[in-house]
Amino acid sequence: MSSEVELKLAVDPDDLPRLRRLPLLTRGNISPARNRSLKTIYFDTAERSLAKGKVTLRVREDGRKRIHGVKVPVKSLAGLATRREWEIESRDTVPDLDAFPPGTVDSVLDTRALGADALEAVFETEFKRNLRHLALGTGGEVEVAVDEGAIRAAGKGEAVISEIEFELKAGDPADLFALALAVAEQVPVRVLVESKAERGSRLATGRVAKPVKAEKLSLHEDMSACDAFAAIVQDCTSHWLANVEAVLDGTDVEGVHQMRVALRRLRSGFKVFRRILGPEPSNALSDEVKWLANSLGPARDWDVFIGDVAGPVFKALGPDARFDRIMLQADSERRIGYGLARGAIEDERHTRLALTLGRFVAAREWREGGETGKLDGPVKKFAADVLDAHFKRVRQRGRRIMQLEAEALHGLRIEIKRLRYALEFFGSLFDAREVRRFLDGLAGLQDFLGELNDMAVSQRLIVTLGRSDSSRAFAEGVLTGFYGAALERKRKNLRSQWGEVLVQDRFWRD
Repeated sequence: MSSEVELKLAVDPDDLPRLRRLPLLTRGNISPARNRSLKTIYFDTAERSLAKGKVTLRVREDGRKRIHGVKVPVKSLAGLATRREWEIESRDTVPDLDAFPPGTVDSVLDTRALGADALEAVFETEFKRNLRHLALGTGGEVEVAVDEGAIRAAGKGEAVISEIEFELKAGDPADLFALALAVAEQVPVRVLVESKAERGSRLATGRVAKPVKAEKLSLHEDMSACDAFAAIVQDCTSHWLANVEAVLDGTDVEGVHQMRVALRRLRSGFKVFRRILGPEPSNALSDEVKWLANSLGPARDWDVFIGDVAGPVFKALGPDARFDRIMLQADSERRIGYGLARGAIEDERHTRLALTLGRFVAAREWREGGETGKLDGPVKKFAADVLDAHFKRVRQRGRRIMQLEAEALHGLRIEIKRLRYALEFFGSLFDAREVRRFLDGLAGLQDFLGELNDMAVSQRLIVTLGRSDSSRAFAEGVLTGFYGAALERKRKNLRSQWGEVLVQDRFWRD
């Protein structure tokens, strides 16, 4: 078994000749560059069980050789994927899993259920690869492959392959990110999270890219605060990049929502650790994350307006030309918002941010100028101090809650969200039942404050829709009246909801 540590960047096909001629990719070759023609057939079960588990099973023709391969993902950092891989040479045209040595692929797959009769060819790739080995500045080595070709699925058409792949053979991952950044400065590129196998699977099934929710973050007690911060940044960055294709596709509103959640969590992670991090590049990166999150804001606001606020009310009240007009204008604004989101993702600034964050984590760049004692101290103690501070600010914001006006309630909502993010970051360090009980205690108040914020945003948005006339005034009045009455009824529960927050025990101090 070998482990792949690789980073892929998409390149416009028109830019490939310029990419191949870059001096930083043509000098310092450890061995002569090679050109290969590769054809690979990917296999799966009829139920596509391997694709669901992100397992790759393929047979590759490389010259006169036929290589059978299995890949299993391990983890990802800002597009840098680590995968376990097994390969054997075989003359068979269908994967022969029994030919792999015991204790290899059978440790991750039920090989008895994956015989030749259970597998079928799903799609294929055919591309030309320019391959070279470069020396990294710190004594490492990277394999650089420039691929140009296509993914094909019978009856489903084809997708272009035009990318550069860096595979770390030896050395520090931070140097690999530095090389990728140097390339990005000279040729427009975009970080590719999906493998060829994942793109091929989507092509074969006709599926669009699905939004991805954050996986549960797992920290452990013997971690330092420094390592915990690295895990948090890695987790949030991976969550953000996993939703890029869904946002670009734009057919599922959850894509923008999940990416925005990932970016907000990432910024919250920077804030949680801010006092012990070196100021640069931490502050600059946090500002760049804010830029990207703000670029998604209009798309998300109009999604909420159409799907959660105005749409349900107008539908419940029945057909009305005045409502139709408002919704048409709102949909036009949403399309503009999605254009802004796609523009930000396709901007070189997005790629630079992702790669810089990868290098930031790999090199632990925040240690320069940071508080070494606290960074190297136990994360559980740091977490307890953070949760104390956040809970204190929530209680301060919520004093005399029944008298608070909209602006003050908005401030309380922000503090509760920051407390919730901190609990999600550090929850694995404590008893899961205590964490769940605490979050449940926040839920009622958080839901009310979230609805209050959605209404405030919607009131702000509706006055931007065209010129002020009777149709807009009517629709605005309907929304204000409906939600005003509903929120006023719910406001009566505010005291008891606040009480649920106040009675929560600080379990992190037990």
